[in-house]
Amino acid sequence: MPDADSQPTGTATRPTAAGGRPAPTSAERARTLLEFASSVVLDVPGIDLVNRPGIPPLVRCAVLPDRALAVLVETSSPLYRIASVARTAELVAELEAVDVAPVALPHRIRGRATAHGRLSALPNAGPEVLDGLFPRRPATGQALLRFALDHLAVEDLWGAECCVDLAAFTAAVPDPIAADEAAMLQHLAAAHPEQLRLLGAQALEHPSGLRGRQHPTDHPVDVRPVALDRFGLRVRLTSGARMLDARFEFHRPVTGPEQLPDAMHRLFAQVRH
Repeated sequence: MPDADSQPTGTATRPTAAGGRPAPTSAERARTLLEFASSVVLDVPGIDLVNRPGIPPLVRCAVLPDRALAVLVETSSPLYRIASVARTAELVAELEAVDVAPVALPHRIRGRATAHGRLSALPNAGPEVLDGLFPRRPATGQALLRFALDHLAVEDLWGAECCVDLAAFTAAVPDPIAADEAAMLQHLAAAHPEQLRLLGAQALEHPSGLRGRQHPTDHPVDVRPVALDRFGLRVRLTSGARMLDARFEFHRPVTGPEQLPDAMHRLFAQVRH
């Protein structure tokens, strides 16, 4: 994540546990980030691989019932080769998942999850297992590895958690609209600039908004959607070099993408009044 000084400052509309506002748990946030991150990199430090690229290959993850991750890799990947021929049953490995906002705005990295654990081959991972865990994978040239988690941390727009409980992580489920978030945010940015402007205007009038500060801004304010989850919408206001994140909650949490149109309509209607 960028330095704290360069991060947007949240307004009072941002949910906090102390204020009793709904918020995902750190386990849910980590689960969502690992399964829907913009990029996930898995590496085995300290091992010199022949013809190894300078950057470790990208992978995809799914959570197994035994608190481990199934990692989808290409069969031509150095990771797959080294796990298949390793003399020890497990190799110490590191994983990093990075979440990037799907719309153009300052400081687009929204979150990062880091994990340490042990990497090994995943036995009995036939095509039916691959199809069940990764139904949208390429038809051929893919294999599974097992990454047993020893430590997991997450840092995102909700905050930072240095030690996510692994049992809670395994039991958690991803946010129900995570798969549709990118398309929805891009639609909001392209088709609803006036509604976003109204959200920004409400945030600006709050005492902690840009206009309520000791040195209020005189620059035009740009409002962009930065994150969407089952609890609500987060927008980012920028004015010159200054930034502010504001959070707007749905009247009730949504349980699936089919409920988003009504939730967004209610949210915008409340702002207009």
